Amino acid sequence: MENQNFIPAETLDPRDARIVELEKELEAVRKASQFQRAQLDHVGDAIMGVIGDKVEALIESYVDNVKDDVMDEFSIHDYQSEIDDMISDRLPDDDDDIGRDDVKSIIKEVLAGSTLTLDIE
Repeated sequence: MENQNFIPAETLDPRDARIVELEKELEAVRKASQFQRAQLDHVGDAIMGVIGDKVEALIESYVDNVKDDVMDEFSIHDYQSEIDDMISDRLPDDDDDIGRDDVKSIIKEVLAGSTLTLDIE
């Protein structure tokens, strides 16, 4: 039985052979690239295994220092006017209709919805 997919060499265009060669080269380059990527991942993992704990400790220390600095400089009294306005906006016009628990609830609501923004340089 004759192979129906067989194409005699003399009927092939020389460019067809070059295409096949280039496809083989491309596949080899892809495999090499994948291998290099895997090696780089392993090197990165090894480096992080050695320095990871130190980097994490340095970051935590830096964040703690920044947090302490911010908390030392932060004063709720700097925002008293804004907080008073937010609470006043929620109070009814007639003060006799509101009880102590209602005021506490409003204050908690205002403070719970507040945000603190840090600018770390």
